[in-house]
Amino acid sequence: MIAHDADRLTEELERRARAEGFDLFGVARAERPERDARALEAWLRAGRQAAMTWLARDPQRRSDPRELLPGCHSVVALAMNYYPGDEEVSPPRAGARVALYARGRDYHKVVGRKLKRLAGWLEERSGLPARGFVDTGPVLERAWAERAGVGWIGKNSCLLTRELGSWLLLAEILCVAELRPDEGPHLDFCGTCNACIDACPTDAIVSPGVIDSNLCISYWTIEHRGAVPEDRRPGNEDWIFGCDVCQAVCPWNHKSATAVPPARFERRDDLRALDPEQILAMDESRFRASYSGTSLMRAKWEGMRRNACIVLGNRGDERALAALARALSDSDPVVRSHAMWAVRRIGGPKAEELLERADEATME
Repeated sequence: MIAHDADRLTEELERRARAEGFDLFGVARAERPERDARALEAWLRAGRQAAMTWLARDPQRRSDPRELLPGCHSVVALAMNYYPGDEEVSPPRAGARVALYARGRDYHKVVGRKLKRLAGWLEERSGLPARGFVDTGPVLERAWAERAGVGWIGKNSCLLTRELGSWLLLAEILCVAELRPDEGPHLDFCGTCNACIDACPTDAIVSPGVIDSNLCISYWTIEHRGAVPEDRRPGNEDWIFGCDVCQAVCPWNHKSATAVPPARFERRDDLRALDPEQILAMDESRFRASYSGTSLMRAKWEGMRRNACIVLGNRGDERALAALARALSDSDPVVRSHAMWAVRRIGGPKAEELLERADEATME
C-alpha cells in the first residue's frame, strides 16, 4: 500500500476535479447516513417510487457505501453545472418541452468520462480501490453531497447551492483512501420559501424534500413504461421529456445560476423543443439516428411517441388530427390507445369522424 498524506491527496484530487470541469467538490466520511437511510425507508414504504422497483432493492446497500466498496473511508461528492441560460428556461413558442439537462449529449457519458479519469488517478495515486458513480449505482447522491458540505437538499428534493443554484449534475467517488473531510452537513437555506411546492403542476412535492413519483411529470415521461393512467395525462401539459418547473421557480436559481457554454454538454438547439407530430412520424431507425447519445433514449422510441400523443391531446388543436390519425394504426397498442385519447380530448366533428373510422377499421 502506498502511503499518502490525506490533506495533500485531497488538495491534489480537488485540483484535478476542477481541471476536469467539476464546479463543486466536497468530501464526507463513509459512515451510514442514518437520517437519510430512514428517510429512504419511509419513502419506499409509502410506495413513492411508483414502478421503479430497482430503488427498493437492498436499501441497506444503497444507504451504506461500505456495502458497495469494502473498506471505504471517504465519499467524494462532485457537481457539474449544466445551466444553459435564462432564455432556455422560458417555455418555447412552439413545440413540446424538454428538461434542460436533456438538451445535449447524455450527461452520463460526459460526466462519466471525466469521473473515470479522476477515480483512476486517485486509485493509482493512493494505491487503494476507488469507484465512481454518475447516477448509475445505488448511491444516495444528494445525501452525500449535503454531508460533504457541497449544498443542501431543498424542498423540491434537488441539491441546492448558494454558488450555482440547483442546475447541477452529481457524481461520487467511493474510495478506501482516507481524505480530509469537509464540514457538514450543509446548512439549509430554503427558509420559509415554498415556491417549488406551490408551483408543481401535479402536486408531486407532498412534503418538503419528498417527491411522490406517482404524481411526478418526470417519472411519467421518462421512467414509466407502458400506458400512462388517464387521470395523470392532463398534468403532463406540454412536457414531452422531464420537467423543470420546481427548479425554474426557485429563488436560488434566479440569484445564483450561471450559464455554461453550449460545448460543455454539446447542447443542441433542436432539443429545446420537440415537434410531437414529427416524433409520431418517425420510425425507430430515424428516431435512433436523431437522438442516439442523448438522454431521450431513456424514454425509448415507444415512450416518446406515447408522450407526443399526450402533448397533442393536452393542446387540443385539431390541426394535430392528421398526425394522430396515423398513430391510431400504430403497431404499438400503447401508442394507439394514447392517440385515441388525444383525439377524444381534442373533440369536435373531425375528431368524431376520425374515431368512427377507427372503430369501423377495428371491427373489420
